[in-house]
Amino acid sequence: MLEGLKCETEVSPYTKRTKKTDFELREHARIKRRYLQHFENDAEVNVAMEEDIRKELFKLFRLEFGKSPEVIASAPGRINLIGEHTDYNEGFVLPIAIDRRTYTAAGRRGGKLFIAYSKELSKKTSFEIFPGRFEHSNFWVNYIKGACSLLSDLKSIEGTNFAIGSTVPRGSGLSSSAAYVVSIIEAVSYLYDIRLKDIEIPVLAQRIENEFVGVQSGIMDPFVAKFAQAENAVLVDTRSLDYEYVPVPPDCSILVCVTGIKRALATTEYNKRRQQCQEAVDSLSGLLGRSLNSLRDVNIDELKGLEREMDRVLYMRALHILTENDRALKAASALKKDNRDLVGKLMLESHMSLRTNYEVSSPELDAFVEIGEQLEGVYGARMTGAGFGGSAICLVDASAEEPLATEIERRYKERGYENGSVFIARSGGGSTIERM
Repeated sequence: MLEGLKCETEVSPYTKRTKKTDFELREHARIKRRYLQHFENDAEVNVAMEEDIRKELFKLFRLEFGKSPEVIASAPGRINLIGEHTDYNEGFVLPIAIDRRTYTAAGRRGGKLFIAYSKELSKKTSFEIFPGRFEHSNFWVNYIKGACSLLSDLKSIEGTNFAIGSTVPRGSGLSSSAAYVVSIIEAVSYLYDIRLKDIEIPVLAQRIENEFVGVQSGIMDPFVAKFAQAENAVLVDTRSLDYEYVPVPPDCSILVCVTGIKRALATTEYNKRRQQCQEAVDSLSGLLGRSLNSLRDVNIDELKGLEREMDRVLYMRALHILTENDRALKAASALKKDNRDLVGKLMLESHMSLRTNYEVSSPELDAFVEIGEQLEGVYGARMTGAGFGGSAICLVDASAEEPLATEIERRYKERGYENGSVFIARSGGGSTIERM
């Protein structure tokens, strides 16, 4: 239970108990059958949704530009199972790609003019590439400008037509921006035969967000957008960029709990948290009498020994990062052993640290986590992504995924959060290129 948060008083068939009566077991089975019947084709529905948007984007491209695209590239959104705000501190992360994707249809037009159409925003714009000329109030265009500008340093790029569509919810903490920029890089690279190494794609995507959009993000989101593998999480050492795939038990599912509170990273305290981490590094370097590159270079005993000598806020930020790195490694090990109860415990500990030490949670995120923690069949719950709104996730028993999703959403809305929603996230693969 999350300390200090409102508790649910209503008893439901999914509330955790030490023992169930025969009536409760029958009721659980009845509700489960009802929702399984309704959602039994959920995976097929998601596949159809992705195919529909790809076809629609193809038609929109022809309508807007009078010819077919030469390529459609796509990249997935993601949830992060654990390891939050550690990537820009050279730490460990454990993300999973989801079966919601962003698609970029592209074709050469010649000349110097670039034209882009966004399906979700219903906006069309044109521009030319000039070094240093970016619109910091128009993020979606800057991703394209940034990609074309950096790639043009490697090889000459002519004017290009773009049409972009996505099923990744924007502003929900599911890395819609990384899916967007990775799909653009893949499409432009294909069009102009720019042969990037796989690892260069997420590095380039991070540069675009940092330099041309103004978000000081880490490498995790574009990394998983490129390297993800279905049915697996990816344990990434963001210092060395070494990684390994960690299978997710097939009888576990992930529910994405969308708060309905959108957040724009560049206008929140995300960049401030990154600055505070650097200030903590500088403080610890002086106190320890040695040069530190990042918080990765400090161990937990050293940090705790300096608690009284550090600024309180900086200490709390560093404490989250160091303990979160440890949780990410333990969670990966627990997944390999199918110890889902330990994974769930680590998820809750992560959320509490993000809430208290890193101060990036919100009442809506806390509500979803508390509701999830009260329900039988939920192994663990936590916020995912940068925070300040966005989404939470629950690791659940796959046999009860549909009724649990409905129950969690119902309880969330009963608390007055009418815009929230819950969906089942299937794992997905990394970026793809389809020649037309």
